[in-house]
Amino acid sequence: MPKSILITGAAGYIGAMLADQFSRAPDLERIIAVDLKPCPELLRGNDKIVWISAELSQGAWQRTVERYRPEVVIHCAWQIAEIYGKRELQNRLNLEGSRSLFAFAFRTPSVKKVIHFSTVSTYGALVSNSLDDRFDESRPLSEGHYLYATEKIKAEKMLEEFYRVSSGGKQVFVIRPSSVTGPRGRNDVGKKGLLHMLDRVLPFVPVASRTWTRQYVHEDDLTNFVGLLVFNAINNKNYDVINLSAEDYIYGRDMAMIFKKRVLPVPAILVRWAFFLAWHLTHGRIPTGRGAWKYFCYSIPVTGVKATREYGFEYGFTSREALEKSEGRYAA
Repeated sequence: MPKSILITGAAGYIGAMLADQFSRAPDLERIIAVDLKPCPELLRGNDKIVWISAELSQGAWQRTVERYRPEVVIHCAWQIAEIYGKRELQNRLNLEGSRSLFAFAFRTPSVKKVIHFSTVSTYGALVSNSLDDRFDESRPLSEGHYLYATEKIKAEKMLEEFYRVSSGGKQVFVIRPSSVTGPRGRNDVGKKGLLHMLDRVLPFVPVASRTWTRQYVHEDDLTNFVGLLVFNAINNKNYDVINLSAEDYIYGRDMAMIFKKRVLPVPAILVRWAFFLAWHLTHGRIPTGRGAWKYFCYSIPVTGVKATREYGFEYGFTSREALEKSEGRYAA
């Protein structure tokens, strides 16, 4: 049972939930939370949390963190939406920030586990993907355009290299979740992704293919699985990659039914041009950067059964339940 945990991106959707949930573990003494943004309302007044406002690529945070001797490092910090015209800034925040964190984790003797959040987007939303051929963790990563996914691929390779040249003694877990949602994700944190567009912006659900689907993992399932890694001895695992996703598919027509919208069939080329125009006309305020259009047209069918088969984890929610039901720890 760790006494001290470091969570980066603790002001974000996932990071804040992990900090909130893990702070309730009676034997955990401290959560060191690092983020550029201020402490969110969810975590204010929590006496187990030490808040550090810092950019990971800058080293000032490390001296403070070292004093608390973290045993687990959880890397959630990420600039997801591409910043218009500022690739160098995005590279610094995501890749240089990750490099700084990984270097800290592998040189700090107290750290025993490193948990890094990646994404199933790294497999690539490709026209050749088939719902009958799900991606498991052994499949190669194919995304080459969408910046969020390509940077995640680079971060995974970077982490693997840190592990390869290390002297051992640390466990590394890379989690690739499908889209995360639930009561808090839909209602509380102001996320501006697909669900926000379908629920509050578009008067219809655009569908470029009859086989276009999405998969989801409920926010409670995600925090539960990370808790399993953090608070339990995981034997016979040194470096492991785990997809985290419910198995069922949500088709475009299902989304239309859930959001009480009509389906509008559109060709993929029209979606691509709409994203291009929206990106440049709004200077990125609508997050439709290069390659993002594919995720509105082509599926990324994944299987999350490894979490159950090898870790004994049982999902509490299907994709549809995660998307539709107001059940979970943040239902209120």
